[in-house]
Amino acid sequence: MFDRYKVRRLEERYREQAVANGKSKFVRREVGSSVLLFAGVMTFLYFVNGRTRSALIACLAVLLIGTLGAYLHAVWKWQDLTRR
Repeated sequence: MFDRYKVRRLEERYREQAVANGKSKFVRREVGSSVLLFAGVMTFLYFVNGRTRSALIACLAVLLIGTLGAYLHAVWKWQDLTRR
């Protein structure tokens, strides 16, 4: 169904474009998408579980931990991208 050669070419183009754009843009894009995902999930859980102060603090703590995790993941992904 998928042509392996075309997929490999698309992956190489993505890699070349990401390296050309630079590390900071790559990391910002990765972290930004993760923060949006975490913020959406945490907002949903905040309203579902009840709007209390402890729920808000827990959601903010998870959001901060998720942001840090997203940053570390993006940096490691960048290192893997530049090693190839």
